[in-house]
Amino acid sequence: MQMRGDWMTAGQFADKAGVTKRTVRFYDNVGLLNPSLRTDSGHRYYTSQDLARLQRILTLKYIGLTIEEIGRIIHRDGHEEDLKESLRVQSTIIGQKMEHLRLVQKTVKETLSLLESLDHSERESPVPGAEYGESSPAWELFASIIRIVNQEYESAFNLQTRIRLHDEFSVNPYKWHQWLFDQLIVPENSTILELGCGDGALWKRNADRVPEGWDVTLTDLSEGMIHDAKEGLQHQVLPNKFRFIPTDARSIPFPDASFDAVLANHMLYHVSERHQCLKEIRRVLKPGGMLFASTMGKSHMNEVKGFLSELNPNYDTGRQDFACEFGLENGEDQLDAAGFVDIRLQRYEDAMLVTDAKPLVAYIRTTPGGRENLTDSRLTKLEAILNELIGSDGAIHITKEVGLFVAFRK
Repeated sequence: MQMRGDWMTAGQFADKAGVTKRTVRFYDNVGLLNPSLRTDSGHRYYTSQDLARLQRILTLKYIGLTIEEIGRIIHRDGHEEDLKESLRVQSTIIGQKMEHLRLVQKTVKETLSLLESLDHSERESPVPGAEYGESSPAWELFASIIRIVNQEYESAFNLQTRIRLHDEFSVNPYKWHQWLFDQLIVPENSTILELGCGDGALWKRNADRVPEGWDVTLTDLSEGMIHDAKEGLQHQVLPNKFRFIPTDARSIPFPDASFDAVLANHMLYHVSERHQCLKEIRRVLKPGGMLFASTMGKSHMNEVKGFLSELNPNYDTGRQDFACEFGLENGEDQLDAAGFVDIRLQRYEDAMLVTDAKPLVAYIRTTPGGRENLTDSRLTKLEAILNELIGSDGAIHITKEVGLFVAFRK
């Protein structure tokens, strides 16, 4: 094979990148950075293109990903992504890590503030460690930090917990995922993008209904969610119809006019800089393309807020009122402001009659208000309250107020 002019030996490549030859050799041995050319005598040669791959590896390592996680990203779908998409993916992952770190920092600061506000006599106790006795709130505050730190890894479990509650106790026999799929009225040969796909529940539950001509791209900010969606769909009827890409909805890594339809199922209220997200959705939609954006109303699961307020009089119900961000009451105005037209709202009628306290407690624990307010003692009290209500009334009624906005790009 004729040597190219830009090929570098391992030593030259290491010098160019500012790393050691040992580092280059290590990433070769673990399969992350194979040389562009390996001679029969064992010499390794690299090109400038390999620098982009090394940069990607080192960036992902810097933000805390393991070698296994980096390998999954590097070899995703068995092909190399182009440089722009590679950088977009890195930006998405870095953004996700930063958001999580900000949440951890906020929780640590709040915990520190609460500890500092403890009674002076407790903090100045002459008995070493007495301020952190078994009855002290400090231990439960530390537990709340642990829950927040682990939140990134618990997201799939939390989502499944919520879905199970709705599956078991919703009164409408025609379930949400089936109803939502019915609303996706798009032509046979269409390109479809879902933002915030979670664990892919919508597609897993409707796998036998996906039209032959659909080309579906599933995205989520969480790499873990993408992994779960891919794992769950690879054994379904149409596993090759789906692509899986981690994506920040505020910077969608696809060209203009790429999709016939975009789906955002109960996710827009989670997005900061939502106007930018809607601008990106409109950009990647083809002219005449459709946005399907489901959300909730202000009364949705209102009873849960009541339970949390009963347990903690200082609980701020507005903190988990996602409907105030993007809900049935204000979603149309936001879509209109983003340039969408022919906006219509379709409601899904439902409610829950909960006859078992434990699944409801598990659900409440996964909510933002639950994670922050349910200490062990409050969990015990909550379960007792719910069991008493079920015993007296036979079931706990939970309001559901959900629906779907359908909007068009001009």
